[in-house]
Amino acid sequence: MPVSARLFLLVLVLVLAAGCARALASPPGEVEVQRCFELRDANPSAAVAVAERGLAASALDTEVRIKLLACLGRSAALAGQADVAEAAVARVDDLLAEQPMPPEFTLRALSNSGAALHTLGRIRPALEYYARAYEAAKRSESDVAQVAMLSNVASIHSEALDAYPQAESYYARAAEVQRRLGEPDALLPYNRGSNYRRMGRTVDAQASFAEAERLARAGGHEVVLQRARAERLALVATTRDADRVRAELDEIAERQRALQDATGAATTLLRLSQLSLRHDDAAGALAQARRAQDLLPQGAFAIERREALLAQLAALGALGQYQAALAVSEQLRALEASHLRGGELDVLASLQAKLQDTRSTEELQRLREERRIEAMQMAHAGRLRNAALVVVGALALLVAAFVWYQRGVTARLHRLSTVDGLTGLLNRRAASRQLERAAPGVDAGGRRNVVFLIDIDHFKTRNDRHGHAAGDAVLKAVAHGLRACSRPGDVVARWGGEEFLVGCAGLDLAGASLVAERLRIAAASATGDLPGSGDALSVSIGFASHPFFPDTAGADWQDALSLADRALYAAKHGGRDAWVGLWGWRGDATVADVAADPALHAARGDIEVVASRPPVRWLPPSAVQPRS
Repeated sequence: MPVSARLFLLVLVLVLAAGCARALASPPGEVEVQRCFELRDANPSAAVAVAERGLAASALDTEVRIKLLACLGRSAALAGQADVAEAAVARVDDLLAEQPMPPEFTLRALSNSGAALHTLGRIRPALEYYARAYEAAKRSESDVAQVAMLSNVASIHSEALDAYPQAESYYARAAEVQRRLGEPDALLPYNRGSNYRRMGRTVDAQASFAEAERLARAGGHEVVLQRARAERLALVATTRDADRVRAELDEIAERQRALQDATGAATTLLRLSQLSLRHDDAAGALAQARRAQDLLPQGAFAIERREALLAQLAALGALGQYQAALAVSEQLRALEASHLRGGELDVLASLQAKLQDTRSTEELQRLREERRIEAMQMAHAGRLRNAALVVVGALALLVAAFVWYQRGVTARLHRLSTVDGLTGLLNRRAASRQLERAAPGVDAGGRRNVVFLIDIDHFKTRNDRHGHAAGDAVLKAVAHGLRACSRPGDVVARWGGEEFLVGCAGLDLAGASLVAERLRIAAASATGDLPGSGDALSVSIGFASHPFFPDTAGADWQDALSLADRALYAAKHGGRDAWVGLWGWRGDATVADVAADPALHAARGDIEVVASRPPVRWLPPSAVQPRS
């Protein structure tokens, strides 16, 4: 045998022996744990297979079994295997109950469980696990873990609950802890930038995404780098460089697919879809939104899937493909109905209280330490001066407390005068003031303000059958649904009784029709576990443009309101659970003439009538009866 061949065999034997020694030195299943976590984000399906193979082995100790289950739950969620992920999370809970673990270990296990459920869109249980993980982080005194939990809670506020200011407060606290640690991480500014984008704070979003890019490039985090780069490019794109930015976003999406970051690629395609729609390429926007949806695994990433469906709706509306838009609306309705947020706010309030209590305790400890040092310093300056300083400090605190109290009273009085006490929406008077301040006009694209009136069908019957408490619960649920599906700048109000008002700016007729359908779906999906939820809940909607005729100067929004009310009666008369809209084109007729005979003026071409359930059946004004 040649010498080179003998040397090759010797090296091979040594390598195999080293591998065997490492395997023998590791507890059973530990190799699979390490491999599963390595594959989890890049190839979750392969990670699931590795974890299941490890769990099939015998003689696993409890700690290794929990690690494998934690990795299995997170990987299965990323792969869209909801049943496997939820079973793994439940098994981790059982094992932690059977054999308590140190806080650091418990923290990691609970954090993985919360992240798995968060990925699946199970918001309420995810919050519960994050709360338990935060408690474990406090016990282990881990600042790094507290940053992670604060970021997770902030993400739920921003992505699932549309509570952007609250999310920013949690991100700010996480950033403060991270600065104290001196260990910057690219993921926090990326997530914070996404929240700024949703708030409309474009400059802050650009700065956060740029910071995330810098940190990701320095740390070699390619996944975060590509995501932050895509978000920043989408924000800074202008008309002149739109084609270049769209090409770069397409390249980034392909790069993310190569990195097996399906969620990141889907999000980049959605930004590309939005950019295409802004530059009048509705067909391209539709294709990109559909590509984004196809990248997302079934059963997971409900928030991204919802955004993909909304992007398709916007593109279909721009293309005038209303039948296809209604089909997508039904998909969106089914998705939102399966992820109702009914109990998440209670858990959120509990978690917020825990976080606030912890922060208050830490602040009190810091103040006590500062006071002790201050007292030692003051002792050298004399007792009289110490007493004087204490008195001045107490007076300052009293003045500050009084100012704070007065501000609180003023804020509460203002809220009582503008907010409906039952639903938390604007009341009629406050909404009227906002509508009066909205200047009517038609922009270059023909878009106008639109007033929507929403009335709960058969509300009196439901109230009589199940009681006033059930009726109040229905009003609150419908109010929550309407507010959740409206834009931040929209006027959302309880108009009176079982009637609500939504005012939107900058809509064309197609956009107003899509908004009406979205409001109908949101209200009908708000039943949850309400008393009498066996009775189908539906609403009827009427809307009208403001100004009603595009060439009318100084139009009164009350004109749009009266015509929206007329359309609402038609929706009721046509069978309920429907919407009807009126849109003026020529000002030859008056608003009163249109209200008296909409069908006549539609035939003349003065106005256009749209409806979710044609044909529209108009009642003469004298035959209009009270709605129910």
